[in-house]
Amino acid sequence: MNPTVLGDATHASAIPTRSTVRRWRGTASLAALALVATPFAAAPASAAEADGPVFAGTLTADGTAAVGSVLTLDESGGTWTPEPESRAYAWLLSDDAALDDADVPVTDATAESLTLLPEHLGKYLIGTVTGTAAGLTGEPAAAVVGPVVEGDLVAGTASVSGTVRVGYKLTAKTAGWPAGTTFAYRWVVGGTTAGTAATYTPLATQAGRTLRLEVTGTRAGYGSRTVSSAAATVAKATFTATSLKISGTVKVGGKVSATTGNFSPAPSKVTYRWKANGRSISGATSRTYTIPSRLHGDKLTVTATASRTGYTTRTVTSASSVVAKPFARTVAPTISGTVRVGKTLTANRGTWSPAPTSVSYRWLANGKVIAGATGRTYKLTTKEHGKKISVEVKGRKHAYLTATRRSSSTAAVKWPVGISVPRVTKNPTQSTESTVGRTITLKVSATGGGLRYQWQRWTPANPKWTNMSGRTSSTLTMKGSTTLDLNRFRVVVTNMAGRDTSAYSYMWIQSSLAHPFAINQWFSLWNYNALVTNSDQYQGYLAAQVWICAAPGYYASNDLSVRFVGNNGHVYADAGSEQGDHLSWGVPLDEDGCGSFVAYSNAPQSVRDGGRWRIIDRSSGQNYIQYAKYELFNPSGASSAARTSLAAPGLAAPAGVAPLTGFRATVTD
Repeated sequence: MNPTVLGDATHASAIPTRSTVRRWRGTASLAALALVATPFAAAPASAAEADGPVFAGTLTADGTAAVGSVLTLDESGGTWTPEPESRAYAWLLSDDAALDDADVPVTDATAESLTLLPEHLGKYLIGTVTGTAAGLTGEPAAAVVGPVVEGDLVAGTASVSGTVRVGYKLTAKTAGWPAGTTFAYRWVVGGTTAGTAATYTPLATQAGRTLRLEVTGTRAGYGSRTVSSAAATVAKATFTATSLKISGTVKVGGKVSATTGNFSPAPSKVTYRWKANGRSISGATSRTYTIPSRLHGDKLTVTATASRTGYTTRTVTSASSVVAKPFARTVAPTISGTVRVGKTLTANRGTWSPAPTSVSYRWLANGKVIAGATGRTYKLTTKEHGKKISVEVKGRKHAYLTATRRSSSTAAVKWPVGISVPRVTKNPTQSTESTVGRTITLKVSATGGGLRYQWQRWTPANPKWTNMSGRTSSTLTMKGSTTLDLNRFRVVVTNMAGRDTSAYSYMWIQSSLAHPFAINQWFSLWNYNALVTNSDQYQGYLAAQVWICAAPGYYASNDLSVRFVGNNGHVYADAGSEQGDHLSWGVPLDEDGCGSFVAYSNAPQSVRDGGRWRIIDRSSGQNYIQYAKYELFNPSGASSAARTSLAAPGLAAPAGVAPLTGFRATVTD
């Protein structure tokens, strides 16, 4: 449709005609509104008949037509007839300030005020107000502003974070800018753009120049703003430096040099200056220097100075070193003393020129340092036997080079006179047989000098060699007792040169009624070792289990007789016809030659306490007799183990089975 101008706009204000407003209300279109000047207001018009309240006068939209500003409809320039009971507000966007179908309502804009947004930029804003009274809605009054221009951006601040120095990274910082602002950066050094990123690192060529940061803020719908940071002068960078050292021996005639790589980053130039006692040495400006004799005793230092464009000059100085020279005369030390274990050797350093102020010693055996041997004298130990000894002497003196001289080696270290590695020349008797109470003597002979003896004992109950307290001579003397039976004895012979161990002697002890073997103790017969467990009762008879171990090649075949001897001295018969006098008949032996059987006796109860079990070994063609204690296992009744002749009464198989070993021989007092 063709736009319709709303009245004469002589006062830059207008109201829509009755017909135009009706058309807008019905078709959501507006006729044109013509603007000729500010302030923005509808042109005055005479009141017209309406269905509801009609505004007569000037409706204005107060505010600036710029993004970010607030427009507010102002009715103070006119009146309503009749006075509205309520008002309705609307805002429309227009490309040309003409009220037509192309105008677009602003979403959610239903208040008398409107904040202008970036999307309103370049558009006209038409604000309307409609009154309602007595249920009737009148024609709207309208005001137009525009076109909307960019708003003024509120500028914040710009600053530089970091040290303004060559080689140091700087970072742009902003503060106080509205949300949604984007930034562009410009680093200006000496009046010239040096960078446009958010960070910048000054170059060495920029040292001493002025640096500042320019930040331009931009926000949609607003004009851009540029601000600058405070200016600062780019300082020179600094070197990092490590300790400077003198390489080489600081001695007369020696060539020394200053170490390199002491500065970071690498300088473009390094100069050197050598000094003696803090005073510059004429002409000594190279990295290397050959020390003349006139500097002997002086303190030598070197100074290095680094330079590079954009960097502060850095100087470092080495620690001082005294210029030394060799001793005029040194001699190898000599060794005096007897080269035998236990003897003391003495080092003689001889005459040095000049005399050292301090001397240290170090002893060696076959060229290897002896730990802790740092005195002028050294006492030889068994560790040095057979080795050749030497000594090193180290002399020190101010302004002289430390010197070390080593002696010639001695002959190999020998044992003391009369000492050699022990050797047992005569062992104790291989097997020893005795009786309870009889004196037993074992002897050993050995060579080697300075000998020490230690007798050791082995038992079936403790089958390992154990030192015997106080038995430290070449002769071992004991009284025979049942506790010695089946024991082994040997002696260890030692001196500083080494040790030797004798063969062992096997002990056999003959018991008696008065001195029987204890229960569960292994004892010797002739071709058997035996053990008797606790006694028990079985159907009125006395029972005991007997364990035996046969010598190699012997088998239990009617060799053993076991009977009970009462406390009255009477020997009681065995019980039952199935138990003949030779109770070991048919006893099975294991691979070690060991087995067990049960012996029974009809000895009455009255003679049992204090009685003994008598065991006779007839395998040698003679009666070899031993006795074992009687001890009742369960006096209140027969144990379950005693109910069968195949089970041990009271105890299971004993530990420490001891097959017969060695040969018998008789000991004489």
